Amino acid sequence: MSLSASTRLGAGLLLAAIAVLARAAPAAPPTAAAPLACPGPRSDATPRGAVSHYVEGRLAGLRGEHLAAAEELGLAVAFDEGSAELRAAWAAALAEGGRIDAAELEARRAIACDGAGRAAASAHLLLGRILVARRQPERALDELRAAMGLEAARLEPGQRGDPEAWRLAAEVRLELGDVAGAAALLEAAVADVGTDGGGLRELGRTLLERREPSRAEQPLRRAVALDVGDLEAWRLLAQVDEQLRRRAEARADWLALLRLDPESPDALLGLGRLALQDDDLEAGEEWFRRHLRVAGEGPEPRLRVAVEWLKVRRPEEALRVAREGLAVTPSEPRLLLVSGLALEELRRWREAAASFGAVAPGAGETWFSARASMAEALARAGRPEEALAALAPALAARPGEPRLVTVQAGIWSRSGRAAEAAAKLGDLREDRSRLGDEASLVEIEEGLADALLRDGRADEAVAGLRRAVDLHPTDGALRFALGATLARAGKAGEADEQMRGLLALEPENAEALNFVGYGYAERGVRLDEAEAMLRRALASAPRRGHIVDSLGWVLLRKGDVPRAVETLELAVRLTGPDPAVLEHLGDAYRAAGRGVDAASAWRRALGSFGDEPPSEQLTLRGSLERKLAGLAAPPPRPVAR
Repeated sequence: MSLSASTRLGAGLLLAAIAVLARAAPAAPPTAAAPLACPGPRSDATPRGAVSHYVEGRLAGLRGEHLAAAEELGLAVAFDEGSAELRAAWAAALAEGGRIDAAELEARRAIACDGAGRAAASAHLLLGRILVARRQPERALDELRAAMGLEAARLEPGQRGDPEAWRLAAEVRLELGDVAGAAALLEAAVADVGTDGGGLRELGRTLLERREPSRAEQPLRRAVALDVGDLEAWRLLAQVDEQLRRRAEARADWLALLRLDPESPDALLGLGRLALQDDDLEAGEEWFRRHLRVAGEGPEPRLRVAVEWLKVRRPEEALRVAREGLAVTPSEPRLLLVSGLALEELRRWREAAASFGAVAPGAGETWFSARASMAEALARAGRPEEALAALAPALAARPGEPRLVTVQAGIWSRSGRAAEAAAKLGDLREDRSRLGDEASLVEIEEGLADALLRDGRADEAVAGLRRAVDLHPTDGALRFALGATLARAGKAGEADEQMRGLLALEPENAEALNFVGYGYAERGVRLDEAEAMLRRALASAPRRGHIVDSLGWVLLRKGDVPRAVETLELAVRLTGPDPAVLEHLGDAYRAAGRGVDAASAWRRALGSFGDEPPSEQLTLRGSLERKLAGLAAPPPRPVAR
């Protein structure tokens, strides 16, 4: 991304045009061109002719008529061959018209005519751009250093100059992996030509987009120090602090932006998001109300707010906001999608499927996502044939789409067609590997392992994931999938070892912490360590219902019944009617002497099965029915003596 967003549009278009043409043409020799002599003035030259053609050339350039501009500026040079300014302008016009070699030649002639003036600085800058496009970064930096020296030397004390050479050189440094060098160049621009912090802001933006928030922080903080009124720098800095999970600092950033712009939708939304993360729902609701007031009509503001509620596992609020938006724009596809996702969180599968199904085919990517989600919701509702029918039109449009194929295979697996699903996913894995599609790897491997397990081929499932982990040893999602598959294959010790390996790579991986902590609870061992691990998991995923359930289960195993009941009640609110979580809640109620509540929780669990595997359903149903029977049994009668 360009670091010179505030530069004239013409410079950006020029660099883009040069890059395209430089890729198409053979590169210039890597050695520097020999010095050129400046032609002397013509005896018949007339200043009026040079000025006239110069003006016409500049006007043609402004109209985008680059060939005409080059022609007129060439005529201007013909009237005054010794003018460095005219030659520099002609060189730029030649470059914009695609005549890169001629542009380079004229830029060098401009330098020969006046090696220490403003025209020479412009010519060195143009040569720097040409060499950047030709992928000759070191030579480009030489030209840009020359441009910087000339630009800084011509300025009077307190006078501002053109920072473009510094910004382009910073881009080159960044491409070479030298972030510190890029930042130093932009700092130098502040001192040398009196620029603001715009270049540092754009460096921060680039690093943030590259998912390097810790490196983006320093240039952004410097940008707001140089220009406290830079709204965009404050916005980017708030994003950095949020990504680094520094909520207090992020809140300060958003408030600074809000003081500068009291109706900033981004700041209001960000403050609402942070309030939700602090579990201050009242404050979050108020910030979101203000956001909706200032963000204007249309679906976008409500969509943003609904998504924020979903992120913190508040599906009721997300559903309310999405439906408010749908009352105004009933067929808005993204709001329908969000409504469906909220209903899924509430385990209201049929309503979720209806919401996904209402997304029209013309909604592009949203329609494909909705179709995949609709199929999954119908399958969870126990309607696999309808699920496959819902998926069919999307698969017909995109037969090899990994997301759609994995959903289809998952439904097959859970419907007794595991061998067919495994074959389909094996073929898909081969196809996507040939195409180099790493992004789809985890989902495909997880689906394939599940199908193989359901088909009784546990060793193949484990072996396939081991191969994937060997190829991608730092991929946490693959390592987690392998650990979970080992556990399902009955290899609990190896599963724990795999998860501990994952935690060595990612110490705060919430899912791995939950896996190990819950495993300890199930075995009744190392319960204090299990509680500590689960609290760490909840620090990064505070409203993830299955982790809250694990913590409640640990507390119950430790004998802390009151806190176990409270925690498991929260888990049920977060997960909806999940049969395993409801069983744990019933166990806690029974331990607390609340038999009626225990029976109610277990009966709810029996009525809450979706598309869980038949073997899991059978095991859990048997456990629940035995517990209910135990509650219903009359107390033992005294034995007569």
